[in-house]
Amino acid sequence: MQKTLRFATLLLLAALVAAQQRDPLPVPDLPGYQTLKCDFHIHTVFSDGQVWPTVRVTEAWRDGLDAIALTDHIDYQPHKEDVRSDPARPHALASALAEQLGILLVPGFEIARGDIHFNVLFVTDFSAFRGLDQEAALRVARRQNAFVFWNHPGWRRPKAEWLPIVDGYFREGLFQGMELVNGSTFYPEAFPWVEERNLTIFANTDVHGITAWEYPGRTRTITLVFARKRDLEGIREALVARRTAGWQGDQVWGSATLLTGLWQGAVKSESADLRGRPGATVPLRLRNDSAIPFRLEVEQAPTWLRATRRGELRGESAAGLPLSIAKDAPGGTHEIELGIGITNFHVAPGRHLTVRLPLRVTVVR
Repeated sequence: MQKTLRFATLLLLAALVAAQQRDPLPVPDLPGYQTLKCDFHIHTVFSDGQVWPTVRVTEAWRDGLDAIALTDHIDYQPHKEDVRSDPARPHALASALAEQLGILLVPGFEIARGDIHFNVLFVTDFSAFRGLDQEAALRVARRQNAFVFWNHPGWRRPKAEWLPIVDGYFREGLFQGMELVNGSTFYPEAFPWVEERNLTIFANTDVHGITAWEYPGRTRTITLVFARKRDLEGIREALVARRTAGWQGDQVWGSATLLTGLWQGAVKSESADLRGRPGATVPLRLRNDSAIPFRLEVEQAPTWLRATRRGELRGESAAGLPLSIAKDAPGGTHEIELGIGITNFHVAPGRHLTVRLPLRVTVVR
């Protein structure tokens, strides 16, 4: 009877999913890597969330994600009178639907000590953490070869601080990553720590309610993982190797190498050969095949070729960036490179990505 009921439930869920439309949310792969869209900080009714675990899987599928982790608080269950207290249960309940929909489900949980929280991913034995305080739980996580990251480092504080207790955990090797973006909040004071301490970047929703209400449209906070394989081991390897980027709305944070790869995979020039007379304006037309927007600013060009304004290349669209040919421009065909700043791609504190765009410009006299 239980098997029949479970099968009927899965059929009903499949029907509900079929009635929805999945956002493909295109993001380019990088050479040698698949770009996986992930959210590693999500809550359900098994802690202080408001939805059942399978709903989180359906939401992830609808939003175009590849992988999620249900990270309920292992030490806080405000719904325990209604829902059995079992940290392994959310993952178990969601696994079948996740497999059916092709969503990779990372086993995990959240452990708190006051306002200092960590997420533990790739848990192999949830029962080993029962009744443990944060420090002891993090040591067990290390023995299980889990991957641990520090959540919302500026939560309930005027700004993010590298706290003594966090420093102690770090020196002991108890965590390897940090949530640079939590929900819609970016922690600028924490950005330098990424390189200073070799931390893996995370950007997650920390969603408690219905995701579509908290993150309408394409505003969901996402960790981009550049994995060699589309499986759990591929995700783990990429996290350890620090091949991630954070994406929230129209802002992206990551290494110059990875963000350059996103630009090269997403943006194509539709007018690589420009032609015009001195004093004319010629349109440089670019096409963005990804869902990620790019804000453009020409920062380097020949003195006789000027950008008349900054440009914005929205997701899955094309746009023109007008270039003016000076009246004293030399005649003939010129092979040049534009230095373009991607001002919403952040590679370090106070520094955005700069890319090179080759062009051929013919000045007709």
